[in-house]
Amino acid sequence: MEDREKESPLTEAMAEGPTGEDVEGGPASGAEPGETADAAKLKEQLAYLAAEFENFRKRVAREREAQAAFGNEQLLLAVLPFLDNLERAMGQAGASAKALLSGVRMTHDQFLSELRKFGLEQLPPQSGMFDPSLHEAIAIVPSAGKPGGAILAEARKGYLLHGRLLRPAQVTVAAVPPEDGGGDAPAGSGERPGPVQG
Repeated sequence: MEDREKESPLTEAMAEGPTGEDVEGGPASGAEPGETADAAKLKEQLAYLAAEFENFRKRVAREREAQAAFGNEQLLLAVLPFLDNLERAMGQAGASAKALLSGVRMTHDQFLSELRKFGLEQLPPQSGMFDPSLHEAIAIVPSAGKPGGAILAEARKGYLLHGRLLRPAQVTVAAVPPEDGGGDAPAGSGERPGPVQG
């Protein structure tokens, strides 16, 4: 069915132009002397398909350029109301700290809610145990009463985009206690990790 639709402009063009063996290599037909009508017809079809393909290629290139230029338009339109709210908050110089903090929290929650529509999710804060596929340890500290590998604090939140890690959470992790329980392992022996600077 699609082949018939693609051939229809060619069929119409051929019906209007000269047909059969009258074609003698004029400038419009591109046929050579002694060429059969079928060969001339195939040559015309090939030229038509080549032109169609070139037009398609140019159209796809234009669409890609437009998508690259305006691909983030929906996201940016979603962000603009939060910029408006922050500008309003900055204009409230005489407001109390409590009212200002309340407004910033509302803007933060509204912002996260809007970003969820684009597939962004926050990793749960201090989600129990360290997971190297979700967290980045920025410090390892000894902690009494906490098992080794437990997350003690979160320095930066982590995010998922459509279920895939976008940015790991930066966390402080409890050190693994020494196996002998004596706690007298020499520094640098490798049995008890020290703080990691990052």
